[in-house]
Amino acid sequence: MKQILTLSILILSLISCAQDKQKKESKIQKKMRPIIELYANAKKLNYKSEPIYVMKAQQSGCFYEIYVNDILVSKLYKNVTRIGNIVDLNDVILKSGTQKVTIKLFPPTGANGKLLKKLYYGTHFELEIRKYDKKRKGNEVSVKDYFAPTTTGKKDGPFKYAGTPYFEDTFTFEAEVPYSLKGWSESQDLTKLDKEVLEKEVLAFYAEYDKVIQSQNEKKWVAMVRNKEQEYFKSVAYNDKNDTNIKRRIKEYNNVFDNESIGVEPLDTYKMIFGGDGKVVTLKSINPENSGESAYSFGLKADVYGDGKRYDIQQFYYLHLHKPKGSTKLEIIR
Repeated sequence: MKQILTLSILILSLISCAQDKQKKESKIQKKMRPIIELYANAKKLNYKSEPIYVMKAQQSGCFYEIYVNDILVSKLYKNVTRIGNIVDLNDVILKSGTQKVTIKLFPPTGANGKLLKKLYYGTHFELEIRKYDKKRKGNEVSVKDYFAPTTTGKKDGPFKYAGTPYFEDTFTFEAEVPYSLKGWSESQDLTKLDKEVLEKEVLAFYAEYDKVIQSQNEKKWVAMVRNKEQEYFKSVAYNDKNDTNIKRRIKEYNNVFDNESIGVEPLDTYKMIFGGDGKVVTLKSINPENSGESAYSFGLKADVYGDGKRYDIQQFYYLHLHKPKGSTKLEIIR
């Protein structure tokens, strides 16, 4: 009888411990911020290799935009030489195979601060795409080297198309990845829709998104970006919660919702641009002072310099929208 009583107490104790653990986990889950929850429930992927494709660009005497598979991934509109800037490409690589890169070069500003009208002989642009495996150190290899055409055929030669107001070129590279992203691959071709109707829908979406930012509704914002973020998490971080990109991303997103909004910023004068073979749309600013930026921005009062003081800042933010197959509504895909 004594043994049965002891066993019963032991069983009750184990049940009580299990219940306490569940309560603690439940409390932690309830306290978890929506932004953290975005990445918390995904299982770590276990591929034999985790290839990461990155891009490095360098230029002088020009401004530029770089598109991978018709999605803007990098831009520079300042008179500085950008060296060592690394851009991850995995989230615009939907699957293994041929990937398209488009570079666009524009005249820079002159000594008077005004945009020049033409590219000149000193224009220089080069780009390298490299690949490494997250699971193996010291294995980075070059996948593609590119430089803007010169009269000599060498990197340091005079720019071949000096005197032109604009230069565009396209090339491809091969990528091999273990994942497959749906992305915009099955989305509707937006270029076939009525342009005026589509534009109104895009503007309405931007207005709704800005309302979420202004009200700092973190939960609704997460719902709007979930598909985009899940694909980023899978392709760039391989669902690794400790990935430095994810930690940086969470910090940046937290910064938006942990700081005071300073009011609505009007949309810049814009043009509607399409990407992803016509399946993705966004609004790009055509204001000279905001060249290359999104037409959409929002303002925050934030501690920018770490000095405890809060400053008014304006953040430009691209929204790449698509319409999933069978849907009538726009959604954020990148």
